[in-house]
Amino acid sequence: MAGVVYPRLPMWAIMSLAFLAQPAAALAQSGSWGEPIASPSKPAIPDEPEPAEPNPDWADAPPTESEQRSATNPDWVEETEAPLVGNMKDRASEIYGIRYANRKLTMPRGMMRGTFDTVVGRRTEDAQGMGQPFGPTGTISTMNFGVAISLAKGFELGFSRYRMGSFPGVSVFPTFGFGGEGLITFSMSPEAKFGDIPVYARFEALSREHVKLAFDAVFRIPSRTEFGFLGGIPLRFIIQEQFSFDTGFEFTVDTNPAGPSVWSLNIPFTFIANATDQLFIKVHSGMNLFDLSQTIRTMTSGLVNGPFYFIPLGLAVGYTVEARSTMMDVFASFRFPGFYGFTTRESRLNAETWQVTIGLNIYSPVLFKGRAL
Repeated sequence: MAGVVYPRLPMWAIMSLAFLAQPAAALAQSGSWGEPIASPSKPAIPDEPEPAEPNPDWADAPPTESEQRSATNPDWVEETEAPLVGNMKDRASEIYGIRYANRKLTMPRGMMRGTFDTVVGRRTEDAQGMGQPFGPTGTISTMNFGVAISLAKGFELGFSRYRMGSFPGVSVFPTFGFGGEGLITFSMSPEAKFGDIPVYARFEALSREHVKLAFDAVFRIPSRTEFGFLGGIPLRFIIQEQFSFDTGFEFTVDTNPAGPSVWSLNIPFTFIANATDQLFIKVHSGMNLFDLSQTIRTMTSGLVNGPFYFIPLGLAVGYTVEARSTMMDVFASFRFPGFYGFTTRESRLNAETWQVTIGLNIYSPVLFKGRAL
């Protein structure tokens, strides 16, 4: 504008004013005096870290087939062991009982039993003039195999000298308790011979918790000695499932080649105790009224000047073994079959006649159900 005079500023003042006019933020963003000043911008947002790859050691395993089924079906149950086929009650130890003292007089329906025993012992000479009515003398040994089966409830059929509650028998004629009876049986000394075959049928008429009663009918098919018949009533009394007492009556009739048949009466007494579920002990005795022919028929048999009475004495130890569904009793016994003998005229102890018996009974599982009676 004409006539107006502007003051002239020095150069340093002009530069100072220009410097002060720059924004503080632009000055702060400048790295140095020689670099251009960047225009202000929004604050930088830090980049998000890329997702880490999964650690195979930490990762969950994929669901199994059973877990998938459990998720879709709440009633699904995973079994760690293969299920057993059939009813577990078919096992011999469970259906018949592992404790020997607590068993019934007959096996459960559909069960079989195989028996084996070997007898070794010695019998003294018979009294003078008696001959050998009770078989050979000296060292005697036999082996006896048998079998039995339960065809119906409370009914047992067998070809064996073993019967629950009636073994060993106290009958002294014609083998004096040395065996020689079974489905397959033979003596090894004093001479090798086959023995007789006993066929028996047993019916258990009473089976209560503490009392068992049965009826026996035994026929001896002779192949070595003579025909014989036994009719028995075995009784078992069970005390607290660990102890039992076996007794009863056995009436026998034996064919006598020397005269009239021999009639005898046996009354066994056996105490059984299970020390454990598997270990059992038996103490057996009894009374044998031998040759009652003269008493019954007013005529003697001619074997002995009867009647003659024997009291045996013996001890047995056994152990029950389970093998899958089967069961086995292993036992050993020692006894004097005629420990004390007497008549109306005299009596005597006889510890010189003795027997050692080692045997085993094998029980099968229930093989068939059959029809309950």
